[in-house]
Amino acid sequence: MNKSFWRRCCAGILGAAAVGVLAGFTARPAGGEEALSPSGGEAGGQSAATQQEQPPQLRPWIEYPVIAHALGTVDGRRETNSKDAFLASYAAGQRVFETDLQLTSDGALVARHDWDQMSYYNLEQKYVGVMNHQTFLDTPICFYYTPLDFDGLLELLAQHPDAWLVTDSKQTSQEAVRAQLRAMTAAVERAGDPSLWNRIIVQIYHQEMYDWVREETGVTNFIFTLYQIENPDYEQIGAFCQQRGIPAVTMNTSRLTVEHRDILRSYGCKIYVHTVNRLRDMLEMSWGADGFYSDYVTPEELREVLAGTNQPHLKEEQAVLPAGEERKEHEV
Repeated sequence: MNKSFWRRCCAGILGAAAVGVLAGFTARPAGGEEALSPSGGEAGGQSAATQQEQPPQLRPWIEYPVIAHALGTVDGRRETNSKDAFLASYAAGQRVFETDLQLTSDGALVARHDWDQMSYYNLEQKYVGVMNHQTFLDTPICFYYTPLDFDGLLELLAQHPDAWLVTDSKQTSQEAVRAQLRAMTAAVERAGDPSLWNRIIVQIYHQEMYDWVREETGVTNFIFTLYQIENPDYEQIGAFCQQRGIPAVTMNTSRLTVEHRDILRSYGCKIYVHTVNRLRDMLEMSWGADGFYSDYVTPEELREVLAGTNQPHLKEEQAVLPAGEERKEHEV
């Protein structure tokens, strides 16, 4: 048994103890809006037992202020794109999960940032170049964690009906993009549930990619991300997103300016920035950012900070970026 198993066991024991301490209350679900209500009566016309039996409700992904970068964090480790990271982050309240995607040497689509030596080093694996599908699945991440192919990602979506998946497929050429999209489509067909398309959000890196995605998949949700564009035309991108119903644009923190904010919002676009792991930075960028990609921060933590509920003095703060001030670059 690995250490993740024992940690989950301990978490279950502590969770049971917490239930005993909170006897007499029905707790708000992670990411939910309902306040605590006394048990023994009915809340909203339903008993606590009836509420617990209901499946989790899917909320629009754009309502979440944080997207879990690389499926989030497990045991303090980030960027693993592992099953364990998804499960730990889901338990912590995350519902929108971004994952990196690569093709294996035999054409399978898997959750991995890249095949470079540094990735092997960070994931504590022996460098072998581009793995084949079976080798990838058989090689633990950091010795303890389970790798995921796209089939595994879809299985997690099926098991967690209130979760969303954001893809970061890295590729920009038509041939490479279409190859990944066809592998994605094949996985959905194997899952036998076309409704899964409704909870997959594809990041597009340029305007042409939108048509490729529509032609190859059943995807209906998109984010326009800017990190592959050297000099973005914000007016053009905003108009493109407005015409196609793309609700959000994602950018690096260094590109968040008043001018860019005003242009994109004039077209109805929300702005997400990546990758931000400090609540203080999120607070200070809240003048222009509607959401963040993060390895560690959960939506509830950010909501509490923005509302000033966890630190009373924050209620008096004005999170305004002085004109011309530059921010520290965060790792993508």
